Amino acid sequence: MIHDVILIDHYDSFTRNVLGWLDPGDSRLRVRIIAFDDAAAMAAAAASRQPLVFSPGPKRPEDAKASLALVATRLGTAPILGICLGHQLLAAHAGARIVRAAAPFHGTTRTITPTDPCRLLAGLAPFQAAVYNSLTVAPGSLPPPWRATAVSPNGEIQALANECLDGAGAYGLQFHPESYLSEGAAVLRANWLGILDAWAAVSP
Repeated sequence: MIHDVILIDHYDSFTRNVLGWLDPGDSRLRVRIIAFDDAAAMAAAAASRQPLVFSPGPKRPEDAKASLALVATRLGTAPILGICLGHQLLAAHAGARIVRAAAPFHGTTRTITPTDPCRLLAGLAPFQAAVYNSLTVAPGSLPPPWRATAVSPNGEIQALANECLDGAGAYGLQFHPESYLSEGAAVLRANWLGILDAWAAVSP
């Protein structure tokens, strides 16, 4: 099954790496990149039913108001994946607090430990992944049905999920699965494809 996916670009140098991770050339995905400040493209994305991926990016979620609005409009209509800033956008929409990390981590690896089973992290035991962030989702601030699904050794949230959306789950990853430093990238991509397949099977 082939899926058409929209990748929201927050003008980040990692966006092309995310594209390469999502679409390594096996034709399971057709990915279209749009800029978060392209009003016409974002309006079209809001009116579509295509799955969304929110890229990493600079600054804070409130500096990407168009992306926050798109999350609010599309949540529950199709699967959503947020990476780094995209992860924080999902958390901010949910009402969680975004705070400074214990220390800025840029281009280093941390052990990611799954703590609460979810479809995106299925099959992954503790693994090493690249982190590039100075902000994080405050522990304990995610309201149900959102939940933290993985943490780093200092307890900072590294993944989150809301799977109570009739198959159109939303998932956030603070770490960078697209980095060559990250383990489990192939498993994460296969799990994302499985989420898309399951959603498409029940989507009208």
